[in-house]
Amino acid sequence: MVNYDSVSPVGFPIPYKIIEKANNHLIKNPPQEHEALLATLPLQPSGTPNFHPRQPFVLYKGAWIGKFFVRGALAMEQNFKSCPTDLLLVSSPKSGITWLKAMIFATLTRTSYPLDQHTLHTHNPHQCVTNLERMFATGRSQIIEVIPSPRVFNSHFPYSVLPQTITDSDCRIVYVWRDPKDVLVSMWHFFGKIMGGADKIATFEQVYDSFCQGVNGYGPIWSHVLGYWEESKRRPEKILFLKYENILQEPVKHAKQLAHFIGCPYSEAEESQGVVEQIVELCSFQKLKNMDVNNNEILSMSANNISPSYFFRKGEAGDWKSHLTREMVVRLNTIIEEKFKGSGLKI
Repeated sequence: MVNYDSVSPVGFPIPYKIIEKANNHLIKNPPQEHEALLATLPLQPSGTPNFHPRQPFVLYKGAWIGKFFVRGALAMEQNFKSCPTDLLLVSSPKSGITWLKAMIFATLTRTSYPLDQHTLHTHNPHQCVTNLERMFATGRSQIIEVIPSPRVFNSHFPYSVLPQTITDSDCRIVYVWRDPKDVLVSMWHFFGKIMGGADKIATFEQVYDSFCQGVNGYGPIWSHVLGYWEESKRRPEKILFLKYENILQEPVKHAKQLAHFIGCPYSEAEESQGVVEQIVELCSFQKLKNMDVNNNEILSMSANNISPSYFFRKGEAGDWKSHLTREMVVRLNTIIEEKFKGSGLKI
């Protein structure tokens, strides 16, 4: 049993969008010093479609990652300095990171705003908690130095790709994973919207086949999940490992677990007043999906300007049943079960 009582309180972060706006002068040109190394990395196998044609995958430390984000990884390895009070939120893409950002930010700031006027009504979760590798890939790394502690970031990197300054530090990591079948479907729809239509990337069958080969963004997905699972068993006081489907079933239980892990547990008075349930409702999929800020604003992410509504399609478990044939399900489940064999993990 992990004792979280020794974790120091973390305080109240500021939405990243506000910090960036006040420090635009610190944004520099994207890093170029690693282009020669990038050119030597293996390209994805021919015949495997890319979820995102504008960002070709390269093989870096055992993972297929868009070249844009490998630039960020190389710059992070060289320049990022982690602090013990940092909090890193991680998932494979389309595995629940939007919910996790909202929940963590709302939990940390619950005494700073009346919940009916919370900053999540005016800032998309991705504007509250920024992606670390994107900051380095787009020349925003100097802004990190002015973010007040505690700093909250997110990343999609596998554990093997995180810079040593993070893996050797005392910072805490919250990881969430999801049934790979639903991850596949969600990625297919998400990048289809970005590209102006799913037909712009490949057929679903082609993308499925590539996914089964492990050639997908930040994949193979089984390696992504197992990397954090094994590390969470080694350091449970520093890495909280969650499953998206379990969160959907018991959101209040997991909201309390998150608050405890990050050092600001709910008091008895808060629990009796229903604060936990109010936070869960504020961060629920339908609540966030219907907010104006998540429908009427444009987010600048990577090389794209996208609508935040793209992050809110269904958010449910089991949508794969409408997309995968029985044969597809059997093949992918068999692959995942074989990869997870002996780990204690189950889909």
